[in-house]
Amino acid sequence: MSAKLRIGLFDWVEASDTRRPAEVYAHKLALAEAADKAGLHAYLLAEHQGTPLSIDGSPSVLLSAMSQRTKRLRLGALTFCLSWYDAYRFYNEVCMLDQLSGGRLELGVGRGVSPIESQIFGMQNIEQSREKYRETLEVFFEACRSDVLDYSGKYHQYRDAELHLKPVQKPYPPLWFPSSNKDSVEFTAKHGYHTAYLGPLAQCKPHFDLYRRVWREHRDDAGRHNAHVGEPFLAKTQHLVLAPSDEEAEEIGLAAYAKWASHIHHLTRKLGRPDVHRNDPYSEDSAHRLITGSPRVALDKLQHMLDVTSANYLLCVFSYGDMKPEHALRSLELFTREVMPRLAA
Repeated sequence: MSAKLRIGLFDWVEASDTRRPAEVYAHKLALAEAADKAGLHAYLLAEHQGTPLSIDGSPSVLLSAMSQRTKRLRLGALTFCLSWYDAYRFYNEVCMLDQLSGGRLELGVGRGVSPIESQIFGMQNIEQSREKYRETLEVFFEACRSDVLDYSGKYHQYRDAELHLKPVQKPYPPLWFPSSNKDSVEFTAKHGYHTAYLGPLAQCKPHFDLYRRVWREHRDDAGRHNAHVGEPFLAKTQHLVLAPSDEEAEEIGLAAYAKWASHIHHLTRKLGRPDVHRNDPYSEDSAHRLITGSPRVALDKLQHMLDVTSANYLLCVFSYGDMKPEHALRSLELFTREVMPRLAA
């Protein structure tokens, strides 16, 4: 598996207490333009519903706008929550995005991590949402190889539904499936999905080592979902703030992290349930740790993180919480100019 390091952006597109939604979206478009000019690989968006963690309830809309502001940057959702979609409409949205972007779509798929959010779409439990996700993905694969869709399943039924769109990328865009669940590694690695790990650093390398072993065992199997992708990305997300001084970077980063943490725990705490993950900026067992500092300090911390995790893809979270847009853009600029050229997988 290639050791070349790829770098992209990840974004929840959070609600803001100080900016209108239109201003939030404008900031994300500016970030996409800056990332494109800096030569980053991709900008990947989360999809969540009914929570201040995300006002990106339809990732396709923001991704389509980004596609018109960028030329090389790849774009995608991490993930499209397929249990929330009509399969025929999802297929056509994917095709439109790949066409609009000139074949730059990255396609993250999953069931939707939050059972609370899935209830909005009538999903009563995790097993039901998993069933619908798998069926929706099955319909997508069938549509990609057909001109007319005939399908009869538990959640989707189509008869003689014509298909006048196809993705630019063949047979479809590269697939991602993020997970920190060891039980999902067998499926994800067997099919060669790109993946992103969300969890404590100490657990990341064993997770990726297992993935690599399973991937090598099955890389030549017939019928792999991501067989058109040569080697998978093993990504680690990282909250990251850079500034001229360590003190300024930490002040900005901690304030934004506190707001982001309140967003990610919003629904469970609203219902009086325990937090799903521990999120602390510096704790060893935190699912999302924070790196702040001047470029020199940030470089050392990032290189250590990559060495510990063995990730070959760094997903930077520059814009989170209610951070000022100019601070996120400055972090990106300092990172691409002074840190990115010196990083190694």
